[in-house]
Amino acid sequence: MGRPELPVDHAVPERGKLAVVLRELREFAGLSYDELAAATGLSPATLKRAATGRTVPAEDTAKAFGAACGADLGRLSLLWLAARIADRGRLAQLRPPGRPQLVSSRREVSAALEYFYEAAGAPSLRRLVELAGGAHLLPVSSAGRIVARQALPASRQQLTAFLTACGLAGQELDLWGEAFEAITRDKTPNFVARLESLLNQRDTGRRTVVRMEAGGKTWTMPLRYADERAAVYLAAGEAAI
Repeated sequence: MGRPELPVDHAVPERGKLAVVLRELREFAGLSYDELAAATGLSPATLKRAATGRTVPAEDTAKAFGAACGADLGRLSLLWLAARIADRGRLAQLRPPGRPQLVSSRREVSAALEYFYEAAGAPSLRRLVELAGGAHLLPVSSAGRIVARQALPASRQQLTAFLTACGLAGQELDLWGEAFEAITRDKTPNFVARLESLLNQRDTGRRTVVRMEAGGKTWTMPLRYADERAAVYLAAGEAAI
């Protein structure tokens, strides 16, 4: 007979609740950790750690644990997600996005994408790409920039892939896609034309090359403007996410 398990750590209540359920499942199934390991292909140490409450196990570990014990995997997934969100603590700091029809800036779209990502449990980038349908729809590098709020998706298709990976579906995808297109449509040529017009009107002979990002593209052009900071401020204001 093995040593009794240490008490579950309830420092993060949701994490502790998941651990308690995993222990109850194992006991109800009448399986030792060695037997559970044989059934799941995971090590006894990994399975024991999953049921301590000190950390949130990988989602695949929790599902394998539950499946071997005959658990309701839908309910277990919800418990895992709650534990993951509480353990990270980021979602509570974010404002839930409003209706996509009311979104009016790139910054708001970016904030909404971060919220949806955290609400999905902040999966790893590779897992996010897998859930999105593959790297041809959402490259890992693009996913990383979106999550870090360094860029918006390059297209509506990429936005849909990202949101699908975060668990959105149906009409929600359509509404966010329409909002995205309304905000990003024709922004780049209008922005570049506006800046070039301003520079041409205030040509002082000063030539400095500036690089800026807008509409998912990088633009390089000579800066001929008396107040370089004002021009750069304009670029940042138009291209800001």
